[in-house]
Amino acid sequence: MKNTLPALFFCFFFSFLHAQSTILFGRGNVPNISVTASSQSSAGLQTLTGAGYLPNAAAASRFLSQATLGHNMGLIQNVTAVGVEKWLDTQLALPNTFNIQNYLAGLHQMMVDSLRFLYPENTYTLSTVFAGNGHFDASWFQGAMTAPDLVRWRVALALSEVFVVSRISTFDGNPYALASYYDLLLENSLGNYRTLLDKITYHPAMGVYLTYINNHATDSTDRIYPDENYARELMQLFSIGLYKLNLDGSEMRDTNNQLIPTYNNNDIAGLAKVFTGLSWHDSDYLGDTEKNIWSFTMPLKFFPIDSSDAKKNTWKTNPRILNGHEPGTKTFLGSTIIARPVAQGEQDIQDALNIIFNHPNVGPFMARRLIQRLITSNPSPGYIQRVATVFNNNGSGVRGDLKAVVRAVLLDSEARDCGNDQTGPTVGELREPFIRYMNLMRGLPLTTQGAIYRNMMVELYAFIEQLPLNSPSVFNFFQPDFQPDGELKALGKFAPEFQIMNSKTIVGYINALNKWLIEEDPTEYAGLFNGETYKSDQDPKFNLTADYAFTRNDKVPQLLDKYNLLFTGGKLSAKTLDLIRSMVIKMPYSEDENGVPNADQALNRVKLTLVLLLSSPDYLINR
Repeated sequence: MKNTLPALFFCFFFSFLHAQSTILFGRGNVPNISVTASSQSSAGLQTLTGAGYLPNAAAASRFLSQATLGHNMGLIQNVTAVGVEKWLDTQLALPNTFNIQNYLAGLHQMMVDSLRFLYPENTYTLSTVFAGNGHFDASWFQGAMTAPDLVRWRVALALSEVFVVSRISTFDGNPYALASYYDLLLENSLGNYRTLLDKITYHPAMGVYLTYINNHATDSTDRIYPDENYARELMQLFSIGLYKLNLDGSEMRDTNNQLIPTYNNNDIAGLAKVFTGLSWHDSDYLGDTEKNIWSFTMPLKFFPIDSSDAKKNTWKTNPRILNGHEPGTKTFLGSTIIARPVAQGEQDIQDALNIIFNHPNVGPFMARRLIQRLITSNPSPGYIQRVATVFNNNGSGVRGDLKAVVRAVLLDSEARDCGNDQTGPTVGELREPFIRYMNLMRGLPLTTQGAIYRNMMVELYAFIEQLPLNSPSVFNFFQPDFQPDGELKALGKFAPEFQIMNSKTIVGYINALNKWLIEEDPTEYAGLFNGETYKSDQDPKFNLTADYAFTRNDKVPQLLDKYNLLFTGGKLSAKTLDLIRSMVIKMPYSEDENGVPNADQALNRVKLTLVLLLSSPDYLINR
């Protein structure tokens, strides 16, 4: 850490002799301590709380590894210069700057225009020219590589693993469904949680994925009952979880020391009645199907009455007219929504979301989810409580302020303190495979002539089994309470990302590093349509020439220092550094008479350095 208060140290050891133990305080760890100065200066207190410090480069890199999808040396220098808090506040103030659906639509229209030019004898329209998952992935990657609101993109990815929608569904192959849903997450990732609940409830991708679109009121004649899927997952996975929680995330116990469920089957059935009567925005009636791929881009429409019989059978003189929305009261989670005319059924939805939003579990539930996705798999109860407290009240009486919550997650003393032991087996988290990929793409100079990063990411999933909106189930790629066998399980600790670490993904990741670095093929350029000519300016490659000067044997430690700082925040152990160095210097190396390294040999040394570093346990575990 770099001190802006030169007269004071940034950490102090204080021995409490009566307890016969040493307590580290400073940099935010200030229990029961007050500081005064004869000058009445607040500098002492600022030193202890950490407000008086700018981060050193290693601390800046570590922070950026938690707050962004990936960072380069320039960003490290920026954070080092202005400080973590100022940089973060600037980020949180940025608007959403990239719309994936708009970029996708531009690609799609370009494809149509190009095909019309190439084959004028044929008729091409947006409806007849195919756009698929790869076009969404290319659009997503373009935004992730160019949007300046870096924290928003990291939080949106985290939220996509909480409020899960996946292409492994009936809308597989519809890039507009994926783009529209991800745009929702981007737009609301730093907004209010209550608004986010509303937006996902009305999004057709969620309606299809969790099967409540065209959900119908009870019709005992035809044995139709409200679908319970969304009601269940909304409570279990998106808001309150299975068991009642204390503010610090610990599970409450009853008088028999048993866990206390947050809901039961009756609660699910009661809530399911609320989500009835919703269908496609461009539907003519409840039970209608989508008109086209763009139906997924418009919010669901409410149908209080089911007039499908009349709409589909216009010849009938006395068609069957039923309730689309469930009438009567709806009781769940100890609350009852009043009976109202079905035409006012959307107020039922708002009442239900308000009940969930105000449940005391939501704060600690979301606090733990976001801490796990951004910082550590095993946050302390105090960490969860501090973040949950901000969720409950941002300091201005507002509940659910995600911007304030994200700020609390990233700036908490447990995330930032120098005094925390960063070597223990439960500290930090295994980097998600896709995060590792983005660390590399954003960390190294990935260059294109036209600032277009075409990347269809088809093979990528085969290598690492992870992509945005490609979870195998609503339970995400991994679950928050997953415990791998061994030491962590014995300690009662969690390691969610280890759920997708297996022999296939381990080998896949190493093979992927070989492709990205050794074979110099970091992205997956592919034609957007049949007959498209190759556009080299959209096929990005790494430019590592600046590092050739550090490939001579005596300078390899400098090369390692740079990449150690960039990718691990300086966390490579001396043993790992020495092992990598000893392997790199065995690679062929020569210089010309002017001391200029042979370019091919120097590049091979740089590439090997990166492969070994990015496959090391010191990198894979982000502490």
